[in-house]
Amino acid sequence: MGIRVKRLRLAGASATAKPYEVSFQPEGATDGYRPLSIIAGPSLTGKTTIIDFIAYALGGGYLPPHDEIRTNVRAALLEVDLDATSTVIERSAAGAVSSFATVWQATLETTEAAAERRYPIEPTGAPDGLSQLVLASSGLDGVRLSDSVVKEDTGSAMLSIRDVFRVMIIPNDRLDSKNLVFEHGNFMVGQKYRQTIEVMFGVYDNEEAVIAERQKRVALQRTKEEGRLDALTVTADRDHPDGRAVLQQRVDALSVELADLNVQLRTLDARRRSTDSASAEIRIALDTAQRVDAAARVRLRDRESLLARLDALRLQYADDRRKLGFLLDTQALFDPLRVSVCPACFNTLSIAPTLVDGTCSLCHQDAEHTDGAGDAEDPASDSAPLVRAELRAVNARIVSLTDYMTRLEKDRELLVRDAADAARRAAGAAAAVDAITDSPAPWLALRDRITTQITDLKLAQQAAETGVKAWDWVDKSAALVLQLQREYDELSSQRRKIRPDRDAVVRLLSARFAAILEDVGYPKLSDAYINSDFIPYVRGLEYTNASSGGMVVIALAWNLALWEISYEQDANAPGLLIIDSPQKNLGHNATPDDDFADAALVDRFYAHAKHWLATAGQGAQLIVVDNSPPESVSDDVVIEFTRRADMPPYGLIDDAVS
Repeated sequence: MGIRVKRLRLAGASATAKPYEVSFQPEGATDGYRPLSIIAGPSLTGKTTIIDFIAYALGGGYLPPHDEIRTNVRAALLEVDLDATSTVIERSAAGAVSSFATVWQATLETTEAAAERRYPIEPTGAPDGLSQLVLASSGLDGVRLSDSVVKEDTGSAMLSIRDVFRVMIIPNDRLDSKNLVFEHGNFMVGQKYRQTIEVMFGVYDNEEAVIAERQKRVALQRTKEEGRLDALTVTADRDHPDGRAVLQQRVDALSVELADLNVQLRTLDARRRSTDSASAEIRIALDTAQRVDAAARVRLRDRESLLARLDALRLQYADDRRKLGFLLDTQALFDPLRVSVCPACFNTLSIAPTLVDGTCSLCHQDAEHTDGAGDAEDPASDSAPLVRAELRAVNARIVSLTDYMTRLEKDRELLVRDAADAARRAAGAAAAVDAITDSPAPWLALRDRITTQITDLKLAQQAAETGVKAWDWVDKSAALVLQLQREYDELSSQRRKIRPDRDAVVRLLSARFAAILEDVGYPKLSDAYINSDFIPYVRGLEYTNASSGGMVVIALAWNLALWEISYEQDANAPGLLIIDSPQKNLGHNATPDDDFADAALVDRFYAHAKHWLATAGQGAQLIVVDNSPPESVSDDVVIEFTRRADMPPYGLIDDAVS
């Protein structure tokens, strides 16, 4: 999704001072954003200051220094969609550039009900900083850019939101600059600009390493969260073994009981019941509490008795297991056919007796039968498998019985707690009956009993609510683990995916660049393309050979092409483009004999942008600062300053009119 700007609010110098606000939302809507938003008005009214504050809130290092800002503004609040999540970012604007930002996942109206988090601004590469939070909305967080594209063994720096500003925010001075793609300035700035574009389209040379690093970071975070989930689960299971559903039912039931007792208390105070009715109610409550206490003790005694019987049965199974083990050992040690002396003559046998085809070699009888009556099978011949089978069955019974007893033991702990609660309530009811004789009026004793019950129920409700919250934390942690696992799997699929060809991306950008120039009506257009270093060429010449108006049109076409293609290709890009003063050196601002003095260039620029936003660019956002936009886009003007005190709004700081 990327970044979408919805509202900018500049908080007044004091808590009671009025704020200054610019909305980029559809007129009358409370959510969403305009695909095309135009900030109009003459110079020196604060139009560019709005862009500066948007960049500042997103993590920029420049705070507008104007006197009216220092006097009237204490903080900048920006409401944006970060990856379709409504987010408010606040940075202090009082004094020096702030070193941290406060962030809510909310709208400007709902920040008080949302969780507040603070993010450091510097260093911009800090994993827990604002820059990486904003970049995460475009899938650009955790990206490291190599300091050298030639040497492999070199340092690297984390991609920051300020690097992405170069492709997202086009200030006035870049439109007719001969350093459009930073090719003639600081070498590292130009290299980072090219690397940022390559990372956006997934054609960066170190893309595989970048994704592997991000995957490693996600895996570490997932492992950490899994440990936290285990700890939360153990704690919740130990302190609140009933589980969320039972605890929630208990909270609801206790709420109903509390409401009923409060009604009784109000009724009692209003009516001051008679002595007889009050005494009867107290004794009925005692009788009920005693029955509940007796039933709870019976259930606990039955459970303890069952556990004792099952424990004796388990000991019996254990004894059977030992006996069967001894029997197997005996059969292995003492062979019943190991005869070495003839039982008739007592001479040593030269050949030990064996079973040959089912016949004994000593007595020459069938081994399956004997002459005598009764069962004559040789128990040693096939008893071992039966013993082993019985031993396995005994082991299975012991395991099953142990598991069942473990569950019963946990249930017994709950019964112990319930019995203790019932005994406490019965004791309280008995004390209430005893208090009748000492109380000046029985209704006072009844009132004390109800008040005590309300206090006890509130404590029980609080304990149950604590348990529900504990299981809520378990669920939230489990959801985060699942989210991190999905992110890890997505990164794995990206690593397996065939990478786009860099030359193919350059060809796409070149084709769109030429198409936009033609759409806008660039005079005498021919041989327009983008080279491998992302430098624009028109009429076969580098863009720096064009006139000042020509360089503005080329700069607009290049940045529009980069914005459009990245969005259409679902690249890791913000999807947001901000342009300051697209009419610079064009139309009435151009010299009369210049080819770019035609005002239709500006109209066609806006027509192209609106057409693309309504078709292939649905969901993207373009913000334009323009002194006098054409009538064709009057419906897209979000605010128009006048610089006239008698025609508000005078400017961004609308009360600074002098």
